[in-house]
Amino acid sequence: MSRVARRYDVNANQVFAWRRRYRAGSAEPAVLQLMPVTVTPDQPTAVAPARASDLIEIELAGGYCLRVGSRVKATALRLVLDVLERR
Repeated sequence: MSRVARRYDVNANQVFAWRRRYRAGSAEPAVLQLMPVTVTPDQPTAVAPARASDLIEIELAGGYCLRVGSRVKATALRLVLDVLERR
């Protein structure tokens, strides 16, 4: 069991539990199988700092200040402005 666990990088107790379930008939033999899995770390997303021309600042009544970058879609901006206008 320990060799199988090391080969698939799982805990040996988990392999024993799978074997018990298999022997108890709680899983179909054709369905039960070990599958290789590769876990990779999340890739950090690089965000370039906004340049002065990529950012606008909108001062609204009620003390709201909204900074909008060039990647914001117009429909999303309109939705935010509508919500803030109703407050």
